[in-house]
Parts: sequence; C-alpha cells; structure tokens
Amino acid sequence: MPPQSIFTREMFIQAAFKVVRSHGIEKLSARSLARELNCSTMPIYSYLKSMRQLRDDIKEKATELLLAYQNTKRTDSPFLDMGLGYVMFARNEKHLFRFLFMDAGRDPRRGRKSRNPRQMAFENLLPGMGKDPMLSGLDGPKRESILLKMWIFTHGIAVLANSNALPDNSEKAIENLIHDTGRAVILDAFNEY
Repeated sequence: MPPQSIFTREMFIQAAFKVVRSHGIEKLSARSLARELNCSTMPIYSYLKSMRQLRDDIKEKATELLLAYQNTKRTDSPFLDMGLGYVMFARNEKHLFRFLFMDAGRDPRRGRKSRNPRQMAFENLLPGMGKDPMLSGLDGPKRESILLKMWIFTHGIAVLANSNALPDNSEKAIENLIHDTGRAVILDAFNEY
C-alpha cells in the first residue's frame, strides 16, 4: 500500500492563495508552492493536474474575499459600501486585485467560461442595490445604468488606489469621491423620469 499524502487539496489552495496574495500570480509555481508548504515539488506535481485549475481555485477564494470587503457595513448606504469595499480591496489586496481584474487578459489559457469583471460586478452587486433606500423607486434598467456608470468610475478609482496614484488614499477620501459621484449619478437617474 503506498504511503498516504499528508497534504490535502485545501492545503495546496491555501498555500497558492498565500503566494499570490503576497507576491502576485506571476510568482506562483510548483517551487514557490513547495516552499510555502515546506516540502519538495513531488507532492505538488502529484496533486496538480493543471495550473489552470489551481488558478481557478485561487480566483474563487479571491472573489470570496472581494465580496466580504463589499458586504462590510461602513456607511449607512449598502450601495456606497459595495463601491467602497471594492476600492478598499484594490488598495489593501494589491496582488489579488491585479490577478482578478488586471492580469486576467494576459493569461492566454483563460477559458471562455471565465466571467469578465463587469459580469461579476453585475451578478454580485445588482441584487444588493435593492436594499439601498436611495435607490428605491428606480426600476431594474435604471439600477443597471447606475451600476454600470458607478462601476466604471469606481473601477478607475480602484486602479488608482491599487497603484498608489490617488492624491489621498485614505478610506474617508475615497468614500467622499464615490459618495459625491454616486449622488450625482442617482439624481440624474431620477431626473430622467
């Protein structure tokens, strides 16, 4: 009977996630994973059927963390919290944000099944918009229009925060930027009726 592996699938995913979170996806390899697990590369090659599956697992964990940031209550507005959480994720989790939103297009192995960032934002955020009192009275298409405009704006802020290019990278300054722009976009949507 062959010896049983002391490693589990979850251990490999956790170690890979830690490597990507700390150093970026470009540093993920069998060797860096083996270093993180304090083992040889042999168990890595035995476990890994493909790096693509491991990347998908990391993407899933990173998306869960992003959603936790977006669902954290920071203000009295759930819609503002979603945008602010997105930018805080970009600011605080630089490598994970780049992996999810900036490096994906460079991966030649990216499959057609992958969701693009806009699809992911809409799938996860549109239902939560209904909980925001500021948006009550707006129909689905109006909410989608607001979300698209604010996602484009917020993604721009997130990229700037991720690269430390904002004049003030504090949470309060970012909150004010998103709040002021969001208010103008929402008021515009109500004025279109």
